[in-house]
Amino acid sequence: MNHNDNDDFIARDYRVLTVWQRSMRLCEDIYALTKKFPKHELYALGSQGQRSSSSVPLNISESNAFQLYPRKQIMFLSNALGSLQETRCFLELSLRLGYIDADTHTKLDKESEELIRMLVGMIKKVKSKIA
Repeated sequence: MNHNDNDDFIARDYRVLTVWQRSMRLCEDIYALTKKFPKHELYALGSQGQRSSSSVPLNISESNAFQLYPRKQIMFLSNALGSLQETRCFLELSLRLGYIDADTHTKLDKESEELIRMLVGMIKKVKSKIA
C-alpha cells in the first residue's frame, strides 16, 4: 500500500509517510555534503549537520508510535520541526563559510521549507483531534 497524501500520515508503517521519505532524502543529502567538508569540520559543523538532519526522520518515525497519544505525537513532530530548523541554520552557515555553493543551499533550503510546511500540517491535524 502506498500513501502519497499527507492526510494519510497516521499509518502502521512510518516508512510510507511522504514526509518521512523526503526527510530521509534530505538527511542523505546532508551526509553526502559533509563528506566534502574540511577535515577540521568533520567532528564539528559536519557532525552537527548530520545529527540535526538525522533527527528529523527519527522523530517522525517515533511520533508514529504514539498515534493513540496525540500530545506525545505532537511532541515528537515538534522535535522533528526543531531539528529541521537547526538543519536549515546548518545549511546557511555552511554556505557562509564556503563549504557549499549557492545552488546546493537553495535546493536543500527549499526542500527544508516544504518539509516544515508538511510537519506543521501534521501537527495541526493531530492537534485538531485533541478535545
